Amino acid sequence: MSAQQLDVKKSWQAIRRQRLLVIVVAVVGLLLGVAYAFVRPPFYTAAALVVLPPPPAASGSTTAGSQSIETQVYIAESGPVLHSAGQNLAPALTTEVVRERVKATAVTDDVIRIEAKGTTAKQSVQLANAVAQVYLVFVTTDKQLPGDLGKRTGARTLESATDAHGGNMLMHLGMYGGLGALIGAIVGAIIAVARARGDRRLRLRDEISDAVGLPVLASVSSYPAQDPSDWADLLEHYAPTAVDAWSLRKTLHHLGLDVKGGPPSSLTVISFADDDKARSLGPQLAAFASTFGITSTLVIDQHHTGQDEDATLDIYLTVVDREDPQLAGDRTTRTVIALSAGTVTAEELARLAVATTADDRTIDGIVVTDPDPFDRTIGRVSQSQRRSGSRLPTLLTGTARRNR
Repeated sequence: MSAQQLDVKKSWQAIRRQRLLVIVVAVVGLLLGVAYAFVRPPFYTAAALVVLPPPPAASGSTTAGSQSIETQVYIAESGPVLHSAGQNLAPALTTEVVRERVKATAVTDDVIRIEAKGTTAKQSVQLANAVAQVYLVFVTTDKQLPGDLGKRTGARTLESATDAHGGNMLMHLGMYGGLGALIGAIVGAIIAVARARGDRRLRLRDEISDAVGLPVLASVSSYPAQDPSDWADLLEHYAPTAVDAWSLRKTLHHLGLDVKGGPPSSLTVISFADDDKARSLGPQLAAFASTFGITSTLVIDQHHTGQDEDATLDIYLTVVDREDPQLAGDRTTRTVIALSAGTVTAEELARLAVATTADDRTIDGIVVTDPDPFDRTIGRVSQSQRRSGSRLPTLLTGTARRNR
């Protein structure tokens, strides 16, 4: 897969992951578009047709002279014509406003279409007819057009403006609102991609595995425990979903801790102090192990909770600081790292791995709690194998949420 394809894939994942941000910005754009539509209401459009007067005959000739249609269009849109037309309206309009609302185009070599816009149908009709009349007066008289021309009219109006079209407020709101929402969605997507590029936290299982070269044993949903009563409820009444139960069973199996009647064993579960979603993995494993006949105890800060003389599995909970991880306590048979997706960087995870190795411990794997819902990786295939192997369809291996 090329680097460009990877960037597109990661960008799309970032947009989907932060879809709430994109939606919020799109809604803001929608509201701004609607507000702008109210500030700039839709215009009505009316048009008048003017037939050019015959050009004067050349001196000493009986044939009519020639005239330039471009010149006549320029005259129709000139300042004196627009100024006089604007003064003929009630209320009067300035030359600048009239210039923005009037457009003259050549329909044929002899006919000019004067199109005018107004905030009301009546205003647009009046403005189109006023420009047509002033233009005719200008081209059919030898006098200089005064600023206060009044209501003098000329001949040769082919078709006066009688009605206007447009001015649909709902369509106007829909157009500007939709445009605002589209621009907002694009801006939100750009912000999401920019934030994702600046975010070095690991979200995909393959990224987590590649950071320290350790396999991801399983992925489970976290248990939202906030106080001692929640922890007690977890240990006594934990009922994982079928997906979580299978993931926990796989974790114990990979570690060789699911053998009934086997010799006593122990497991250290390491998590970061501020990773609330990962701290529940140890109690979850202890509660689940008891469902198929493996008695276990939890060891927190060298204190045994629920101590059982017949327990065959001791689970030690170790919480470390992400900046300076320090391990304490007895060494155990197995050691795993518990972390939730999007909480640690590769540097922080590597720092923990180094500290664990320096303490003469071997990390047997990683368990990811609350994996990214768009993560289609498994974290158990090395980078070299992924690069050399063909891409195969992968199931979306998320985790089911526990209903409380």
